[in-house]
Amino acid sequence: MKTKSKTIIIAVFLIIPLILFSSSYISFRSQKINNEHLESFKNKLMTTIQQKSYFDIKNITPFEWDRMYVILPYTSRTEMQKIVGTKWTTADTYIGYLIFDKTWLGEHPLDDDIFQKLVFVKDNKVVLDVTLDRSDVDFTQINSPVINDSALFIIDKTSGGDVIKASK
Repeated sequence: MKTKSKTIIIAVFLIIPLILFSSSYISFRSQKINNEHLESFKNKLMTTIQQKSYFDIKNITPFEWDRMYVILPYTSRTEMQKIVGTKWTTADTYIGYLIFDKTWLGEHPLDDDIFQKLVFVKDNKVVLDVTLDRSDVDFTQINSPVINDSALFIIDKTSGGDVIKASK
């Protein structure tokens, strides 16, 4: 009888962590975005800003999207998820997800006034998450969300930086 109860206890102590690990890993896989268009979008954005005085962001996004959110400096990960209405991660690995998304280390990815984030969403799923330096381009005057049909922006170069404003 003692052997049977020990076996049950050992099985319980092995099954519970396995269930918790599986649940966490499934959560990671469902939230993970590949951010495959990150570099091409940033390059097109920077080139456009240097060469033009206005642009339609639809013309520089090589992916489908229906809403864009501008996430302001000092916004926590939890607040970002509330603003966008979904959870996502750009972590490449499960370990990175555990360390930087599930602990206090990753709760404040925009921890300085210089950082802002653009988050593009298609059908309530994040398709691109890009962090930008405000000294390169400043989207903080844009009201979120930006709908794909009204994505025309003016580039204000008078303040010494490239400040993006919504067209009227």
